[in-house]
Amino acid sequence: MVKPMLRSRSKKNVQVKTPGGRTVTHYNKKRPGKKTCGRCGSVLGGVPSDISSVIRNMAKSEKSPTRPYAGVLCAGCVKRLVTYTARFEVKNKYPEYADMELQRDLTIEKFLPAGWYSSLSTK
Repeated sequence: MVKPMLRSRSKKNVQVKTPGGRTVTHYNKKRPGKKTCGRCGSVLGGVPSDISSVIRNMAKSEKSPTRPYAGVLCAGCVKRLVTYTARFEVKNKYPEYADMELQRDLTIEKFLPAGWYSSLSTK
């Protein structure tokens, strides 16, 4: 009988043929999936997809890139977020751009701190 701790579905059962000719079952840890962007769902580059005990022993620079929203958003979504916030600030700070069309993008705004636009002055 198999040990109770190995009878869970969190282990991957692998049939291995030994040098003696027997076939035995090895119980391995399952590998986690790749990390994905919180907005568009694409795979994040530079973020390891390993088990937590391995990631814990990595250096900080190996765990995720050193840029804003690293490990949460992909580079393209961060670029869109920065562009969006810059346009929003220009629209509110400078009266000559007050009539500029700007639709609110709630898929981007959920990553910004709550009330981020209230600090902008409407002069």
